[in-house]
Amino acid sequence: MSTATSIPHLSPPELSVLSHWEDSNETRMANWIRPWDFEERIDVGITGVPIARAAIKPVSAHQGPNAMKQSRFFFTTYSIDYDVDLADIVVRDTGDVSIPLMDMSLAHEQIRRAARGLLEHEPAFFPVFVGGDHSMTRPIARAMCEARDYERMGLIQFDAHMDVQNFEDGGPHNGTPIRGMIEDGSVAAERVVQIGISGFVNARAYRDWLSERGGTIYSSRELASRGMQAVLAEGWERASAGSDGVYVTLDIDCLELAYAPGTGASISGGIEPWPLMDAMFELGRRQEVVGFDIVEVDPARDVGGATSRVATKLLLTFLAGYHERGR
Repeated sequence: MSTATSIPHLSPPELSVLSHWEDSNETRMANWIRPWDFEERIDVGITGVPIARAAIKPVSAHQGPNAMKQSRFFFTTYSIDYDVDLADIVVRDTGDVSIPLMDMSLAHEQIRRAARGLLEHEPAFFPVFVGGDHSMTRPIARAMCEARDYERMGLIQFDAHMDVQNFEDGGPHNGTPIRGMIEDGSVAAERVVQIGISGFVNARAYRDWLSERGGTIYSSRELASRGMQAVLAEGWERASAGSDGVYVTLDIDCLELAYAPGTGASISGGIEPWPLMDAMFELGRRQEVVGFDIVEVDPARDVGGATSRVATKLLLTFLAGYHERGR
């Protein structure tokens, strides 16, 4: 239990950052996002999910949430690219989910219970979850459906991998969350849209498994050929059709290797940063988007903090879009 709340398996932030220098005309991100007292009205809550042992290969993705916090020193709340200043929305650090080290089924259950408790405690805020390996998205999606009564949720996934591997060969792990969400009933396969799926890291059998159930897959090659704007517009129609909310999950390994070396499975031929940032801004603006996560940042593999910084900028760009809702 947290010392500040009765929400199960949710602990106070392991790391809080503060910039001791701030220009009078700038708001530093490190000073803008503060720990939540669970009483203040908030617009957005950011929850760390430091899970890594569910990854197929050894990674240090459990350090991802804190690495992204440390990168906040480099950012302010103003984006000249979109002419948005985030300073007038209330974004708080809601803490970290407590993760048992050896029992991944228990870890996933604790993620679900913590996320559900948080969503029920404050039913109006927009939830952001920072990982951690991608296995965390399945229990979070389950919690979203339970706590906020989503019955027809859609999913837009940015990823190099389809993550619909079978459970018989060692799951659940970070290669199974999308299959698990479909089998749980958290999302229907026909509302699953995957963008940036890469060559030589997937299997035809899994492409067929998802496609035969109505899922939509845009490969990284198709994305490069058609462009993000066209793909996202088409994908949005499929993910949102008949839905009562769309969840967005961003695996940082969808980026081109040169921009995101700090992850377990980044490869060449991925998405360039600008199209991905524009997609984050556009999805953040959409009222129908009900939750967001960013996963698989591994600071142990990173080079000069490049991956944690681009991940933080992608998160901020999503929030810039959220800021513009209704404007």
